Amino acid sequence: MEQIKQHKFLLPEKNNKLPVWLTQNDNYNPCRDRDHFIDKTLLALTGKLTLLKNQPAMATDSFFSASFKLICTILLILLISLSHRFMFPLIVLAVFLTYLACLDSRRISSILKPVSAAMFFSLCIVLPAFISGQQNTLMLPLKVFLTTMSAAFLAQRTAFSALTKALGGLHVPGLFIMVLDLTLKYIILLGNTAADLLIALRLRSIGKNDRKYKSMGSIMGMVFLKANEYSIDTHNAMLCRCFTGDYHVSQKHRLESRYFIYMAIILTMIVVFLYAEEYL
Repeated sequence: MEQIKQHKFLLPEKNNKLPVWLTQNDNYNPCRDRDHFIDKTLLALTGKLTLLKNQPAMATDSFFSASFKLICTILLILLISLSHRFMFPLIVLAVFLTYLACLDSRRISSILKPVSAAMFFSLCIVLPAFISGQQNTLMLPLKVFLTTMSAAFLAQRTAFSALTKALGGLHVPGLFIMVLDLTLKYIILLGNTAADLLIALRLRSIGKNDRKYKSMGSIMGMVFLKANEYSIDTHNAMLCRCFTGDYHVSQKHRLESRYFIYMAIILTMIVVFLYAEEYL
């Protein structure tokens, strides 16, 4: 009987009224807001991260090694920079455009965007000199276009891990290669952190938010704090593993028949340069 009385005591009386907020509907219609800034930032960031993650699986030429492509690119940039006439850069331009026509539209756009930006910037610099009557100033934008395109071809067709091995084969100091490796790995790691923060910001942005740029500043600050935390963890890991600063990249050298073709291509480039510059 006492339990029945307690339950009766807990029941509300008929005269008690419910609060007003319980009788109202919970339909909340927030004001519309544009998230184009967050969407574009997130899309660009994820696109770059996908490109970096897919580098080990990218299609590369099986015949040409990464060491040859690196040496050939460095030599080509040097020869373009040393040229004083338009003949050699125009020959290189014809070869580049022929190779570019064999690629798909996605790769063509990814190559031409940075190359066109660099050429346009150099063209704006030399434009006053060209207007004043100095015709040879147009060679600078052409050289910038060709050197940037050669570097873009190397980056598009060669994985970053293969390039670091090639640098090790060329006896580049291991500390320099270690900095490149750590930089790429932490770009991917911090990019994933920034992408997660952007997704969280988008999910929590309800209604109209007039402080998007302030939120972006907070995200950049959080990424900076994460970078500091990752650097401390990396330093402690190196101390625990007794890292002495030696960073060895294994690279095996074997004499193969294709190396003679590599030497023939390099000699052809040098002979064409000497002939175009009228040294021969």
